[in-house]
Amino acid sequence: MPNDEILTVKETAARLKTTRQQVRKMIANEELPAVKVGREWRVLKAGIMGFFEVNL
Repeated sequence: MPNDEILTVKETAARLKTTRQQVRKMIANEELPAVKVGREWRVLKAGIMGFFEVNL
């Protein structure tokens, strides 16, 4: 899958094996880059990969 794939909070939580609430906290704390589309957050798969690069 390409890294430019756009994920919902639910999909991001599933990939990170955490909760949707935790993903929202990570977005709010600017640990995970995301964009708000309407009332929903969207996360680029590349942003998840960047999170791991910084935190490993």
